[in-house]
Amino acid sequence: MATLRVPVLRPWSRRLGALIPVIIVTLSLGGALAGCSSGSSSTTGPTAMAGQDAPTAAPATTTAPIPAGPADPAVPMGTMSMPTADEVAAAWDARPDYVKALPDAGQAAYAYALARPDVLQWLPCYCGCAGMEHRSNLDCFFVRREAKSTLAYEEHASYCDICIKTANMASDMLRQGSTMTQIRAAVDSTFGGGAVPGTDTPLPPSA
Repeated sequence: MATLRVPVLRPWSRRLGALIPVIIVTLSLGGALAGCSSGSSSTTGPTAMAGQDAPTAAPATTTAPIPAGPADPAVPMGTMSMPTADEVAAAWDARPDYVKALPDAGQAAYAYALARPDVLQWLPCYCGCAGMEHRSNLDCFFVRREAKSTLAYEEHASYCDICIKTANMASDMLRQGSTMTQIRAAVDSTFGGGAVPGTDTPLPPSA
């Protein structure tokens, strides 16, 4: 009967046999790593490849101003129906894209017109919008604000610098303690007197 002979491995053969699995694993990992680095690499990660453009920082987003509430100082109401805080918040959340795209000054003016129609109804606008049948600076921001159910944004103020400046002037002066009579006089003297007539806006009550 034939005897099975098992070859005896010399010491160097044993070491080579032990290294074979290590070599196989190393080659496998090397191929995987090469695939990651040779493919399209992201320039936003910490291991962006040299020679590619550095990641560009995301543009800073403008935080929308919080609409002012219908709070003091009190202003004569006139024909206005004042919105509640919830109505202001809901209408501001639903503002159109052309308002969201405005810089801070423009968004602040729209927010103020939304929350304080009692103020802007007494201020004329001198941008020439009288030809659009506007009655006051308020109409540059919202369409016919007397009835809450008809609230609708007006796009005109979004591209009119005078409309924006008039509303923000009123906001600043009222906050600083000016009366409506003083604010009206400041608007008239700042924007009036030119070739373009202002809206036919009644004077605010003196008290």
